[in-house]
Amino acid sequence: MRKLLLAIALLAVPAFAQNVDIEALSGLQFNFGNPGARSLGMGGAFLGLADDASAAEANPAGLTILRKPEVSIEARNYLEQQLFTTSGTFPAVERTPFTHHSNRVVLTFASAVYPIKNKFTLGVYYHEPLNNEGGGVVAPFEDPVTGAVTPLPNFFLPAENNQIIGSPITRQQCLDRRRETNNPFSCLEFRVDPFVSALSVRQRTYGLAGAWQVHPKLSVGATVRHQRFLESALTVRYSQQFVPRQIVVQATASVENGQVESVEETDTTFTAGFKWSPFEKLSIGGVYKQGPQFEAPLFYADTASAFQFGQVANTNFHVPDVAGLGVSFRPIPVLTINVDAVHVKYSNLVDDFVSAVAEVRAIGNPFKANDVVELHAGAEYFFATKIPFALRAGYWRDPKHSIEWDGPLNHPNFIAEAMLYPEGEDQDHFSVGAGLAWPRFQIDAAYDTSKHYKVGSISLVTRF
Repeated sequence: MRKLLLAIALLAVPAFAQNVDIEALSGLQFNFGNPGARSLGMGGAFLGLADDASAAEANPAGLTILRKPEVSIEARNYLEQQLFTTSGTFPAVERTPFTHHSNRVVLTFASAVYPIKNKFTLGVYYHEPLNNEGGGVVAPFEDPVTGAVTPLPNFFLPAENNQIIGSPITRQQCLDRRRETNNPFSCLEFRVDPFVSALSVRQRTYGLAGAWQVHPKLSVGATVRHQRFLESALTVRYSQQFVPRQIVVQATASVENGQVESVEETDTTFTAGFKWSPFEKLSIGGVYKQGPQFEAPLFYADTASAFQFGQVANTNFHVPDVAGLGVSFRPIPVLTINVDAVHVKYSNLVDDFVSAVAEVRAIGNPFKANDVVELHAGAEYFFATKIPFALRAGYWRDPKHSIEWDGPLNHPNFIAEAMLYPEGEDQDHFSVGAGLAWPRFQIDAAYDTSKHYKVGSISLVTRF
């Protein structure tokens, strides 16, 4: 017997990639690296070096190395692939990538830094770590050449007296069970209904940074960051006949006359850092960044309400806290080698996680997001030409950190969650970059690529 499984409307609290576990937010792994093409070209390894105006965001303690006023800007363009489970029989399901993008080349960083009496440095900056738009469709797929139809994901559960009695089994095990019991209801088939998702999310930071050279070899710095956030994550759910049934939205918004009205949420956070240079060729830097939290309620509409929205949960969008330590070594004057270790507290994403589905609420918090340590390494080599020219290369590993289902698999809603939120995957990033440096002006470009994330950057620096 075939039963249809409605794509579920589960609520939740904090995740960066999501704070509610609706379909539009599954399979996302946002990336928050340091600003600047120079840093990007070295695999994001910059905490120990932090020697230009982008340090205002990366590690404010590094600003004391600047002896002249400096202004910098950066533009980036990127794409990211969101993964949805689109076919197969659980657990052997297929995931399809859907491309999200930054929509255009955008100004993602701008800063102005002013040194005061060689001991103090002040800086102001703007940073846009996130600007993401995209979506996806999960529906039966018809091959345009052969006409063969790939159905939506399904799974089979053993049953007795119309009660599920175990975890998922294979199609063949289901057929065998029906034959052995001579009962077509001793194994039930469930199939996910189609849905369409769309996502638009943007985070902007306005920062005021200060640094103090405590000792010729030691500097400390701090930043006050005013964060602004705008998000809309939408899922439209359909019947197997593709008739609209439900709309679920998580957004920084409110409901007016049954319609969702977007608003921009704000928060203020802090960053603290240090930079220590025990030897002329060696420097060590560390930073802690407090992650902001934004209110992003969940709204729901369906055929019964004539698709008039109502708010069904208050949720928070929590950007993970970050702490990092980096080392920069210059074995010869023209070569710099950087290594960073960055701890990202992705467990923030599932703090106080709640659900609108009774079966999920009854088992507590069955989702997890692991804290990770990202390892970044990169190098910069300057060629002593008439106009100094730099080449850069880097690597970093982004451990799997998306939200995962970590609960039992003995209920249709649980298995649907496991298909929406499966175990993630690690990503290896490789980057290259180059730059030209004049006495008062510098231009840099870089490109970072991995399996599901790619970004290009150009930055300009001028000194007075």
